[in-house]
Amino acid sequence: MRLLIITQKVDKDDDVLGFFCYWISNLAKHFDSIKVISLSKGKFDLPSNVEVVSLGKEKKYPKIFQAIFFYFYAFKFLLKTDDVFVHMAPEYVRALYPLNIFFRKPIIMWYAHIKVSPTAKWAIKHVNYILTPSKESFEIESEKVISTGHGIDTNLFRPIPNIRKGKKKILAVSRISKVKRIEIFIKSLGELKNKKPELDFVAEIVGSPARPEDFSYQEELKQLVSSLGLEERVVWKGSVRNMDIPALYNSSDLFVRLQGGGGFGKTELEAFACGVPVILPTTVYNGILSDFSGDMYFPEDDYVKCAENMANILAWKENRKQEYSQKVREFVVENHNIEKLSDKIAEEFAKLK
Repeated sequence: MRLLIITQKVDKDDDVLGFFCYWISNLAKHFDSIKVISLSKGKFDLPSNVEVVSLGKEKKYPKIFQAIFFYFYAFKFLLKTDDVFVHMAPEYVRALYPLNIFFRKPIIMWYAHIKVSPTAKWAIKHVNYILTPSKESFEIESEKVISTGHGIDTNLFRPIPNIRKGKKKILAVSRISKVKRIEIFIKSLGELKNKKPELDFVAEIVGSPARPEDFSYQEELKQLVSSLGLEERVVWKGSVRNMDIPALYNSSDLFVRLQGGGGFGKTELEAFACGVPVILPTTVYNGILSDFSGDMYFPEDDYVKCAENMANILAWKENRKQEYSQKVREFVVENHNIEKLSDKIAEEFAKLK
């Protein structure tokens, strides 16, 4: 089989999409050749049967040029491939539609988002399958929607022994945006400081703003940090390469997912794979991790409960930490690792033959 992949970015150093390089590497084991059309590209080290072309966003090409390049490469590669995999970009399903009326190639799209965009709704009608991590990750019911689990590189995201730790560290990894509700996290840190004044802790926030309104939001958050007397406790780490994130998880005592809804999230699954305790504003894990769910779940706006959970988990005995770490890592390895996801993607394409 020969596969065409259409994605937004191929760059192992990217803080958001760097993981997609190991997706491509694992898919390359299942296909004779892979052609990748990417909106932009950076550094990557991929198998010899993979070819990557860019539409030139990293070179700041005008959008009209990017569109011309898209149709040039799409026509060229559709002649040489059997199947199409679109990653988180329903716009490209729509752009591909005029060509695929002629080529009639099977299309599978990966989509994981709390809100399904109008373009994604349109794409449902024009793809063979939608793959998504869980039924909560795609709010529309359709026979075309298949839950597959996430694709975590469990060889990269794993417990690292003997990482030096000092004061208690709480970690959040998130794009800086109002939809992420980072103010709830910061308020919970203020509550933790007030309720547990003897607790020596620091919080690291990994991620950067992208849009002008996101930069304004970050300034509001910094003012909130100052008003709560947390300047010495909150560290803004900015963007961090995906390959460097495992060390941050492993040096942390606790990870906090900031946004509710949407089912299984990639960041907390990465933390699970590293054996790190997680608290989060969703009940999706309550049945799976019932022995620990009382300390994990907090209602989305309830920063008091979030702080209470932080204090409880930071006080866990070593045997409870070890039991938890083993259980959550096994859950990710069994249900959300990239090897199994790439097997599933190849299997779904094979069914279309």
